[in-house]
Amino acid sequence: MTGTEPSAHSGNDGAPPRATNEGLGQERPLPWLLPQKIAVPDRAAGYFDRAGLADRAMPTRRRLTVLSAPGGFGKTTLLAECCRRLRDDGVPVAWVSVDDQDEPAVLDTYIAYACRSAVAGALAGPETLALPTPGEVSGEAGSRTELTIREIARLDGPFVLVFDELERLRHPETAAQLDFLLQRGPPNLHLAIACRQLPGGLNIAGAVLEGRAVILTTEDLRFSAAEVADFFDGKLSRTQLAAVMSESTGWPFAVRISRNETASGERGDARIAAEFVENWVESRLLSDLGAEDREFLLDIGLFEWMDTALLDEVLERSDSTRRIETMPVLAGLLEPVRDGAVDIWRLHPLIREHCVRRRFRETPQRFCAVHRRLADALMRRGQTVAAMRHAVEAGEPALAGEFLERAGGVRLYLREGVVQFRSADRLLGDDLAGAGPRLGLVRCLSLILAGRTEEARERYCVLARVLEGLEADESDAALELRIDHCVVRGAVALYGGERFGSALAQGYLAENARLAQSPRIDLLTRGVLEYGLCIAGNMTADFGVALHRAARARRCFVQSPFMSMYVDIQEGQAAMAEGRAQDAAALYRRAERVAKGSYVLDAEPAVICGTLSLELALECGAAGRGAVADGAPEALVTGRTPFQSYAAASGAVLELKLRYEGVEAALAVAEEILDFLGRARLPALVRYMAGLRISLLAAAGRTGEGEEAWASAGLPEEEADCLDLAGQTWREMEALSCARLRLAIGRERFEEARGFAEALRAAAAARGLRRTLMRTLALSAALERRAGEAAAAAGHLEEYLRLFAETPYAGPLIRERADCENMLLAFLETSPDPARQEAAQSLLASMEAAGDTRRPVLSAREREILQRLGNQQDRQIAAELGLTAYGVRYHIRKLFNKLGVRKRAEAVHRAREYGLIPGDF
Repeated sequence: MTGTEPSAHSGNDGAPPRATNEGLGQERPLPWLLPQKIAVPDRAAGYFDRAGLADRAMPTRRRLTVLSAPGGFGKTTLLAECCRRLRDDGVPVAWVSVDDQDEPAVLDTYIAYACRSAVAGALAGPETLALPTPGEVSGEAGSRTELTIREIARLDGPFVLVFDELERLRHPETAAQLDFLLQRGPPNLHLAIACRQLPGGLNIAGAVLEGRAVILTTEDLRFSAAEVADFFDGKLSRTQLAAVMSESTGWPFAVRISRNETASGERGDARIAAEFVENWVESRLLSDLGAEDREFLLDIGLFEWMDTALLDEVLERSDSTRRIETMPVLAGLLEPVRDGAVDIWRLHPLIREHCVRRRFRETPQRFCAVHRRLADALMRRGQTVAAMRHAVEAGEPALAGEFLERAGGVRLYLREGVVQFRSADRLLGDDLAGAGPRLGLVRCLSLILAGRTEEARERYCVLARVLEGLEADESDAALELRIDHCVVRGAVALYGGERFGSALAQGYLAENARLAQSPRIDLLTRGVLEYGLCIAGNMTADFGVALHRAARARRCFVQSPFMSMYVDIQEGQAAMAEGRAQDAAALYRRAERVAKGSYVLDAEPAVICGTLSLELALECGAAGRGAVADGAPEALVTGRTPFQSYAAASGAVLELKLRYEGVEAALAVAEEILDFLGRARLPALVRYMAGLRISLLAAAGRTGEGEEAWASAGLPEEEADCLDLAGQTWREMEALSCARLRLAIGRERFEEARGFAEALRAAAAARGLRRTLMRTLALSAALERRAGEAAAAAGHLEEYLRLFAETPYAGPLIRERADCENMLLAFLETSPDPARQEAAQSLLASMEAAGDTRRPVLSAREREILQRLGNQQDRQIAAELGLTAYGVRYHIRKLFNKLGVRKRAEAVHRAREYGLIPGDF
């Protein structure tokens, strides 16, 4: 082991650039930092092998291994060596380097991403351990971590999860996440921690007393005299060895510096105790430097990362690399960071911390000047958040605000996602966020994305009054402000669950349409405005307009995978509503691949894709019992989820509860969700959920309660108002209309129900709402059966079967199986049409499978392989899914175990019995 702790990780804002001069229309890739935070550090040059210590610290020997010591004791180096050895043996190793800014949700995502990457590297390609889908989320905090360890439990063999620099955690809630892993992780999960001290709230005493944990401290990590002698290649005399041991007391960092001094032929006389890091660095590292070299070192300590061009630009010199190469005391203390063909380094954190403190104390003016030049240089490279942070360090917070405005204000979110955007907002501070309307809009959007919808709504109302009359101002600055205002107004309406007919929503649409016609806006902004109009068309079932606007937006997003992903989501929702199930599934899958591959820290896109995929699977009758959650997914009860996604998620949860646990269980969840929505003041979602709850009350035979709930919620008295799409979304229309129809059927007001059902079918057909039409046909068949009109019921059923041949939506008939199952059996006995008979048989199989509690729970990857198992070989499946053949066989073994079979043909047959391979879907 060397005397350093090489760790090529840093905070998630200080990333070096991949490209310079990014415009608003360009999409910056995920910051270089993300892979570095989860990468096991490379072996440093001059590594010294301490084999016995590595064996003692091997994480697989016990449940928990803790390396606790001050900086410079080689904790990172030791754990990294253990991990490399394990990885060479085929053991998956996940590494998470902790940062000060890691909030619980961000750390939760890093854990999931690191574990997924570890398994992918060890076993079977990039998707072996996928991030969770929203249908699987349990509703508890740390849901991504929880679902990740469930996947780890299914692996054969040990899995190691390492946390480096754990003392940097600043959020008390994160201790609960780590305690969850320690106490509730599966037996094959082994944890390792490197830290200067354990964070408060993390209790490992029980694990130590039970023999499941070991703590290695400074005494374990110190070099012995024999190791020091070997480290110096046996070149020390007995007297010299004694002197090194006396001065260093075996502290690896100090031993490393001593060897560097010996190699350069220079030694000082200082004798400093090892625990006083700052004194040691001053006397042993800096004391022999010339004044110019010392100043240079203090300057580069202010850089979170550095390359030759950045050093020369900021320090206004042309010899930075040569100067570093001629400073032997830095050997082993400059850590390389990979970034393509560019050589990038950072100082060892211990040295950097000292240099930052020393520079500030000695020459605060120089401290501010270098930070200011760093801020300007990084801003020129398009690194907005890093530039803002250096501006704040320079004592110029107003400059940080200026940088954010230059980067597009609220449109930084559209380019870089929620994590970077919220980091930028935090750097503003409260004073700056309230200093002007444009930065005020940034704070407003950040509050929405943080789930603080009510606070955002109040702040927006104040800003809206300030921004009145901007349309009359034709300046470029006014146009930029109008665009930001329009984006935030749309976010308040969409995330705040505003009624579509509200003044806020209609004002947003009108302004959006006006701005979209302006010839002065850039390509990305035009795309965002077109995208907003696409959402409006989708929500009101004007799908022709929605798809037209989506196509226009897509052309503007050629350089923006982030926004193109959201266009896929919108087009997928239109396809789902229109009954184009295969198109919807393909669009959701494509969007999900982008979300999981490039925007892992922003959980919302992947959660939305998974939610919509689950909704589609339920409509096709294909979702199994394993997707049942105890409530709305945790990721979707933060208040920062758009109406469509929350509606899809909550509807899916209730459907699963109803299907597998009964109507009372579904009602309990509906009331819980409705209570949350009421407290969050999300009016459109309250109406939608009220409709779903009333349908459940009617299904439970509690029609009177349903009618009372309708009245108390202030839902429409007139039938025509239920069908109106001018002031509500099609999901609200569908939920309320189906609820009203069920109440009429429950009261045996058959003529009223018949007339309303006919009007609803006509409205759905006119708007191309195939899903709504098929739901209404299923209800109409149930209505006529209860009314004793067998011929009319059969007519509705036959029309359903005709549509089913084009749109494999078995879900509506599954919901009405109590009324429709016998009708389907009778139809099979009397219908001469083979195509209709095949559709009826398929629907009966779906009904049976939906009630089969034996049905196994399969992961998304297992379902993909299962669909190909009957007609493709392992190598073909591997090539198509981007796996190795070994990875495919690994999943097939898991499938065989879950299905209780031994052969591929048996697996396919059993899957069809359970409805896991849903026809043409």
